[in-house]
Amino acid sequence: MVLHLRRSRMALGRRTRRIPLYTLVLFILWTLLPFDNTIRQAVRFNFVRLLDSFSPNSHDRWVSAPPLFPVDLAEDVLVIVKTGYGTRNRLAAWFKALSPQSQLGDLIIIGDYASAPDGRFTYRGQDLPVHDVVNRTLSDLAFSSVLSEGASYPRISNYESLGKAIANGDEEKALHLSQTFGWELDSMKDVSSLELAYEMFPQKKWYILLDDDTYLVQPSVVALLGHLDARFPHYLGNAVGDFRARFAHGGSSIILSQGAMRVLFDENPDSVSTAHVESLTTIWGDRLIARALVRSGVFLEERYSHFFSGEPPRLSKLRADRMCSPIVTFHKLSDPSDMLDVGKRFETVDKPFEWARLWDVYGDPSLWRQGIAEARQDWDHVGNPDEAVATIHGVKTVEKCARHCAKYARTCLAWTWDSVSKDCHVSPWMIVGKESKGKISGINAKRAKRLAQAC
Repeated sequence: MVLHLRRSRMALGRRTRRIPLYTLVLFILWTLLPFDNTIRQAVRFNFVRLLDSFSPNSHDRWVSAPPLFPVDLAEDVLVIVKTGYGTRNRLAAWFKALSPQSQLGDLIIIGDYASAPDGRFTYRGQDLPVHDVVNRTLSDLAFSSVLSEGASYPRISNYESLGKAIANGDEEKALHLSQTFGWELDSMKDVSSLELAYEMFPQKKWYILLDDDTYLVQPSVVALLGHLDARFPHYLGNAVGDFRARFAHGGSSIILSQGAMRVLFDENPDSVSTAHVESLTTIWGDRLIARALVRSGVFLEERYSHFFSGEPPRLSKLRADRMCSPIVTFHKLSDPSDMLDVGKRFETVDKPFEWARLWDVYGDPSLWRQGIAEARQDWDHVGNPDEAVATIHGVKTVEKCARHCAKYARTCLAWTWDSVSKDCHVSPWMIVGKESKGKISGINAKRAKRLAQAC
């Protein structure tokens, strides 16, 4: 018995001594894996999620603290506005929506066409042409073996057709073509637009790529970036996609530091060349940026995702983790009147703008701030439900729907009852909302008040 015990202890000791060896082997194998390896990305994704679970965002008070790295929008930031021939009518409203207090300095406009002399924009004395970055992508590919191998790519012929219609002055045909396949050409713009921006303004600390229907809340941008060192690689935005391809949603804007641009364009030109090739077939240009960055060892910092909204203000989802956090952008303001309306409402904003203040700006009833629950007729505080929203069918009365929210009071922030379908939607977020005939909606006032008071 004693001999058996000794042997067991010796075997255990040998296994214990091997742990450092096994750890070293695993570490070496890990470092040899490419940055875009699926296993590596899966481990990193779950590890980041674990860390974030211990770091709630509900009190982002650090944003209001004195910045460690002060940002001057005029000197330190370049804004890249992405447009297309079919959406260029949005640009006038985008510029007009900038308040007289706008601190933006340098801007460039990129698209799938080059503007004629009479189609340029002027911003505070700057002449701003539209740079054709699709043509730039194809020029870069001309040095690649891809186009010489005989393969045909519809996007190239589509781009040529669009260019021909524009050159011939056939506006109707050009608009039709742009509406038909403009979204495909969009994926050929993103990487080249960043490349052009870095060439033109290499001294900038921050580069913001956004769509022509995206509104930038400048005080919030300054507050966020003021706590990050631009010399290091930073990739910021609204995280979407699964663990194999987490990327910043382009419509919500993409922010890259000078450090990230240096790593991508100076240190990893092969990754950029690969991205140009992939742009001939890939669906999303914003995902293409992420792939190029990941191959270069730069990953999306998801801890800042809740600062970005991919929706217009009235439909932006206020969740518990962001009630007191600043909003950097709004999206889907494709109608010029919507962009101008947002510009008007936010023109006096001179400090970081928190999500909870959306109710103040839009002047909607906010009894929930006093903890008063109220059902609003012909309104919707939930919006489009997804898998996070609990939908209960066959709820016969609005009172029963409200009780479903009360049943899940620790997670529910808003509910909506459809008087026609009898569906009851119980949501972990709330939106300012808009008129919706036949629906009755309410806020979990006690929880919303408690969250807002913590700001």
